[in-house]
Amino acid sequence: MRNTFIKLLIFCLILIVGVSSVSAQESTTLQFMKGVPQSDLQNPALHNDSCKVVISLPVLSGMYLDFNSGFAVNDLMHKGTGILADSLVLDIEKFYNAIKTTNTVEQQLSIPMFYLGIRSKKSFFSLGITEKEIAQFGFDKRLVTLIKDGNAPYIGQNYDMGSQNINAIHYREYSLGYSKELMNNKLTIGIKVKALFGKSAIQTKRWNMKVETAADISYVNLNSDMKINMSAPATVKYDQDGYFSKMENDNFKIKDYLLQKGNKGMAFDLGAVYKPSPKITLSGSIIDVGKISFKTDVNNLTYAWTYKWEGIDISNSIDKSNANYKDPNDLLKDETKKIENSFNPKQSEIGSQAFDVTLPTKIYLGGTYQLNSTLNIGLLDRLYKNGNFSQNTVTLSANTMLGKFFGLSGSYSIIGSSYSNLGLGMVFNMGIIQLYMVSDNVLALADPSKAKYANARVGLNFLFGKKYAPEDK
Repeated sequence: MRNTFIKLLIFCLILIVGVSSVSAQESTTLQFMKGVPQSDLQNPALHNDSCKVVISLPVLSGMYLDFNSGFAVNDLMHKGTGILADSLVLDIEKFYNAIKTTNTVEQQLSIPMFYLGIRSKKSFFSLGITEKEIAQFGFDKRLVTLIKDGNAPYIGQNYDMGSQNINAIHYREYSLGYSKELMNNKLTIGIKVKALFGKSAIQTKRWNMKVETAADISYVNLNSDMKINMSAPATVKYDQDGYFSKMENDNFKIKDYLLQKGNKGMAFDLGAVYKPSPKITLSGSIIDVGKISFKTDVNNLTYAWTYKWEGIDISNSIDKSNANYKDPNDLLKDETKKIENSFNPKQSEIGSQAFDVTLPTKIYLGGTYQLNSTLNIGLLDRLYKNGNFSQNTVTLSANTMLGKFFGLSGSYSIIGSSYSNLGLGMVFNMGIIQLYMVSDNVLALADPSKAKYANARVGLNFLFGKKYAPEDK
């Protein structure tokens, strides 16, 4: 079917937007939480626990979802007022005022499959396996302008709706980490080397849309210019002229998909922690510098689409007694079929070409000040960049360990243009078992529809040979 490709694009968009009610911004509160080994995800030199061995099993060590948007669901859809008080209202005007000139909605999923950390005197070694997925949708405000105002203000013009993009990737990460204490334990440096194996990806190289309305309003031309790279466990079929025909996955096997290693990449993390005094700790890191080259199951599609819409003639759909009567539903189906038939992506003239996907990169700069033996104050700045999208997060936190069994962190974060983010983290030590939970915005958990960002991470670790330092008590 010709609309298979359309469904794939729509699925990616649903995947990105649909998880917004349960997903999360990657936690900045987590980095300075006391006693939690997962701090090394954000800095390979930072170890907030003193145990000799850390073991984390599949999923248990902290599966998380990451959602990032400059607007809330409530900006687009909310409860009405008056006679519509019991209904949901689609508020295009409010949504238009909430968005920026260019907008990005991003979602990430990380599933830890295994983690092992071993401390040997002043060195720390780690081995990890993680399943990761990233999806991103970007759109121009001009697209929403057309939806809000219609095409009446642009009669006789060629209206540019700007650039849109859909990008998604699924890959597995194998990491090997090492850190070492130097200068009488004042300086710790760390590195993680990561082998990456891509499973699937969709990459938008360009996607521009325009609409032209005739001066006499006799027709509307819809134009789209698109180039998309894909790597997926499916076979794209083309007709004799090289145009997209259908997509088949009859031979798909989940085992083969998960174990395939044809799309390889590398990445690394670098970090350092410096203690200029017993009370002050400074830290900095750069995370996920690398890319994946997709070479297997690759398809490159180019598409220049023009659809001329001349309206729908309903003159024979009013009187059912008319011998030429046409059901309005049939007219709509016919028009939909015309649109489907006009959608004809073409195979790249130079054949399937490999493509690279660069990982989102994170930079963390921060530090803590030890107020007393049980409490420190932390300040962290996080810069995130994924393609053309970048965002800065500043987090102020207070972190304490109340005895050997319970740790508590509270935080306030400015995330992009969002200023109402209160975080909370808790750690429970029960023998060799550690349970931790953290949220960067506990207010969002009460009403996710009003949140631009939300967070909820829960994990379980097995800790052996833990030594409690004075500041941990």
